[in-house]
Amino acid sequence: MNGTGPEGLPWSRRRWSLFVLAVLALHLGALWMVSARTGEVCPRTAAGAIARWQTSPASAQKLLDALEVSDPTLFAMVNTRGFSGAAWLQPSPPAYRASEWTDTPRSLTQPTQALGGAFQRYATNDRAPLFEPARKPAAPVPVLTLRQPVLRERSRLLLEGPVANRALVQSPPLRSWPSPEVLADTRVQVLVNADGLIFSPRLLSPGGVQDPLQRVVDQHAIELTRALRFAATPVREPVSPAPPEQGILIFQWHTTEPPSAAAKK
Repeated sequence: MNGTGPEGLPWSRRRWSLFVLAVLALHLGALWMVSARTGEVCPRTAAGAIARWQTSPASAQKLLDALEVSDPTLFAMVNTRGFSGAAWLQPSPPAYRASEWTDTPRSLTQPTQALGGAFQRYATNDRAPLFEPARKPAAPVPVLTLRQPVLRERSRLLLEGPVANRALVQSPPLRSWPSPEVLADTRVQVLVNADGLIFSPRLLSPGGVQDPLQRVVDQHAIELTRALRFAATPVREPVSPAPPEQGILIFQWHTTEPPSAAAKK
């Protein structure tokens, strides 16, 4: 369609307007015919439970009666509101009747040999029991267990720190010291290299020791420390100098009775 008439002339504006109105009328008529065939659409309601509160007793009773009438088992099963409820489910309670009985009159038996037995027992036991409220059981004697510490039989050397895992190759004997008092342990801090040699021994005893024998014993421990030697550490590839290991040597001294005290005995 190119908008030209049979004579080959273009359409006028009036002719175009009539054509558009005719097409619009056809569309409106088709829509009306289609809409006329459909029925009335009912609004959909959302499904759900509805709760109604009955504030009036009369309306509540009517609602209960309506529900009972719509019950299909009203006549098929036993119901208190059915035609058989008054006869089957509401029986009259039986009347209670107390039993009436009477016993024949008879006298109570009393053994004559038991008369006065209480007075006889009281006369026999005329001694009143002693009441001693101040008497108390003897208190148990406490048993004290004293544990005497195990006395040292000889002086010994203990190792602490990483050097405790290494064996001593050279260890001089430790002597006992004659003293009436117990000597304190001597603690010496040392460094041990890979060859097992000890260097830089340092005394860890508390400062200001007043006992002259204790100072002599500590100095003797330093001299023994320089004479000690540990087992060498095995060399691993590649060869690299191993750092020295630090440890503490503890000298526990054994004391004996001084000669002067033994001579007095």
